[in-house]
Amino acid sequence: MTGHISRVHIMGWLVSRACERPNDLGSPSKEDFAEPAVVSPLEPKRYRREFAIMTWMLSLNHAAVTTPILYASSVLTNASGQAGNAVLYGATLICSLFFSTLIFGLLGSKRGLSLSMGLYSVYVLLFAIAAALCDEKHEENGSCIRGGHLQLPINLVGALVGGLGAGILWTCQGAFFSEVCARVAAAEGDDMPKVTAELAGSFALVFLAMEAVVRASATILTKHAHLDYPAVFLIFAGLAVASTVIFQLLAKETESEPRRTGDLCGKALSALRQWTDPQTWFLQCTNLTFGFAAAWLGGHIGREILTEALSSEFIGYAGALLSALASGLSLVLGQVARRMGKGPVVALGSMAFLFLGILSQYVGKPATWGWGVLVFYLLMGLGRAVYESTNKAIFADFFPGEKSAGAFANVFVFGTSASTVAFTLGAVGKASEELYLLLTFAVLTMPGYLTACVIKRHLEKREQETASPSVEASV
Repeated sequence: MTGHISRVHIMGWLVSRACERPNDLGSPSKEDFAEPAVVSPLEPKRYRREFAIMTWMLSLNHAAVTTPILYASSVLTNASGQAGNAVLYGATLICSLFFSTLIFGLLGSKRGLSLSMGLYSVYVLLFAIAAALCDEKHEENGSCIRGGHLQLPINLVGALVGGLGAGILWTCQGAFFSEVCARVAAAEGDDMPKVTAELAGSFALVFLAMEAVVRASATILTKHAHLDYPAVFLIFAGLAVASTVIFQLLAKETESEPRRTGDLCGKALSALRQWTDPQTWFLQCTNLTFGFAAAWLGGHIGREILTEALSSEFIGYAGALLSALASGLSLVLGQVARRMGKGPVVALGSMAFLFLGILSQYVGKPATWGWGVLVFYLLMGLGRAVYESTNKAIFADFFPGEKSAGAFANVFVFGTSASTVAFTLGAVGKASEELYLLLTFAVLTMPGYLTACVIKRHLEKREQETASPSVEASV
């Protein structure tokens, strides 16, 4: 507001001075309290356009590439599929933890996303080749029961490449998301949490709707167009390559400041450095639960329940149902989070994951439920909507600015750690242990979120109390 110094402006000056000179806030100058430059009305439109390009191209790429995960334990042998998924998530874990923020620091969000989308494309291409190497299929449900001698190594190589791409992709996407939210909030004069809730919901809507379309098309192409699985996955590889090229041609970098590449070791370890912040740990329960739930759905429910109740041909439809539900709910939950806060949405997601585990193991014999087995995909769709929208908005709120790359790397470090452990347990026949981990972290999700909120308010209060005497003394 013209003519006076606002509290927000004072706090903004404090934060910037604290970052530049942590031990010496100094006195505010006229430049410190100068009126902010007039923001062009085209500025928020520009960043929303970049957000739209990223959303649509990444969504198409990701949907085409990750659909094979649903089919891995069916179109490949169970051991090959589970082992490939374990390598995929393990490579994502290692890349997210040690290399993703380094690559982001060197390449930036646009080129980092382009690189990761290209690696994703290699993964689905090699998966298609591995699927073509099935020597014997089950007569009734069509699952692969004996693969060629090259099926496993080709699948593992593809999974390694895809995991590296995933580790880079989600760190760059998270940093991109935080940057766009901050720029749009500043340009439009809106609160950052409201903008993160809005854009997270919009991203998840498109992301999951695209996933639903691609997954449904897999079943349509195999069941009605009578294409075999390798041919379908080759088509998906083409879509992944096309989306990568279009993104590279149309998208622009969004960073407002040039990247500093001097401290490469620091960038590589930025995710690890955040482990000293207790908020990082308490917020991870949703990511861990989602990781265990995704592995349980793909490795156990898909093969042992859905395939037995219907057939492997319906995996695509079930996955499409999951994604379509998550897509619609993500927008609704984004608005709920904007009006009521994110806590109720987090609680809803944790309950969905909890019932997913309970119903699949402790209520009757789900493999005899027929179409009733789709309840597992409905529950996963609800949990997925919370994970893709509200959960990521929470991390943007708790870790803004330069902290975002490391924070979003940790989102996938913890989530992929859970899936890696779960797929490994599935590959060696330890399904009960996998389920217990899912149930445990589903129960811990809400207490963890509430504890993180208490810590955040305590830290903010302490910062205000520390900053107030310095401001009064200098003004």
